[in-house]
Amino acid sequence: KAEVACESVMDFPHDESLHINAQHGNIKEERFGFDFFKQFNIVLNALDNVDARRHVNRVCLATGVPLIESGTQGYIGQVRAIVKGKSKCFECDPPAPPKSYPVCTIRNHPDKPVHCIAWAKELLFKKIFGGEDTDLVDTTEAQDKQEEAV
Repeated sequence: KAEVACESVMDFPHDESLHINAQHGNIKEERFGFDFFKQFNIVLNALDNVDARRHVNRVCLATGVPLIESGTQGYIGQVRAIVKGKSKCFECDPPAPPKSYPVCTIRNHPDKPVHCIAWAKELLFKKIFGGEDTDLVDTTEAQDKQEEAV
């Protein structure tokens, strides 16, 4: 995601001195500590899980670096500025818990027990008892990775 976002931004008109270094990895790795965050004037995140979003929120608050926090739940997206002492932080005003889960999450990236329940209810039950022809696992992600390796 970081690399694609970097490429997209660089497609926009920009000053020749602009340099973006896309970072790929787990935001909780040691290399992404306070010193890493302190080098920025602002942090833009587009993380795909709440735990990582909380972590970046805490690090930005601790280092005093403003954060543009963003995320999605299905087709609903939100973006907000978090500035220490001037606005509510991510954990002070968390997004409402979802009432449903995106199919891509419950098929490919379940990380909570409720995702497994949703998978059984929304996909497995309908396939077994409803006669729906649905894939229980989305294999396109694995196929994309295999094609990239070639």
